[in-house]
Amino acid sequence: MSDAESTYRAQLAVVGLGNMGSAVLEGAIDAGVLDPGDVLVCDQNQDRLDYFMNMGCKEATIEETVRARALLLAVKPQIFPDIAPALRAHHAPTIITLMAGISTTRIQELIGHEVRVVRTMPNTPALVGSGATAICCNAAATASDLEFAFRLFESVGTVIEVEETSMHAVTATSGSGPAWVFRLAEAWIAAAETVGLPRVTAERLVLDTLIGSANLIKESGRDVADLRGSVTSKGGTTAAGLDALDRAGFDDAVGDAISAATQRGRELERGV
Repeated sequence: MSDAESTYRAQLAVVGLGNMGSAVLEGAIDAGVLDPGDVLVCDQNQDRLDYFMNMGCKEATIEETVRARALLLAVKPQIFPDIAPALRAHHAPTIITLMAGISTTRIQELIGHEVRVVRTMPNTPALVGSGATAICCNAAATASDLEFAFRLFESVGTVIEVEETSMHAVTATSGSGPAWVFRLAEAWIAAAETVGLPRVTAERLVLDTLIGSANLIKESGRDVADLRGSVTSKGGTTAAGLDALDRAGFDDAVGDAISAATQRGRELERGV
């Protein structure tokens, strides 16, 4: 950044242009939440930098990103301790974090002074504008900080405010949640092949059924148990399949996955 730009005050600086950081930034630009000329970008990958600089964003060093009004930290959690000293030395602005397992308290400890922090947990469907993001903030954050973060993440899906104490459960439920769906789709497609469907047919039927069922849940406003009951006739094929899921411990397996992911989040926060 040149001397002439030394007093420039960008609206947002983004540190980390991986899949999620890029998705949020591009979604916010496309939605008109951000003007690319008001965005600083920082990443070691030159191709990613070039992509956003071609949109009009400005490249910046870690030290220069603190000149923005807000800083979106989209780096891996283990990288944050390495960049925290630079943010501490230059008095970081409002921080919006995507880092899993790092609490607002821990961020403030590493920064070394009081800082306004908004913590988020988006998920990978944000890559196609259909994400689900949970959001919370520390006591220092303002209503304006929270509102700005809401606007950023609403550009790539839905946003819900939660208490920070719920963040590990959120991570297991929606943050890791797409993997549960992908695993279900894998098993479902494979099972359809074993009963005689060509793979391309199985994939089309399974994916469209997943999407259609999710839309039905969302649009109907009905309880999911009620919807399940409405397609389950006594003695029918659906009932036979559900009985098989029960015998295999389907509900327990889902519960175990959520519990294990929640526990792992707590361990990561403790540095285990």
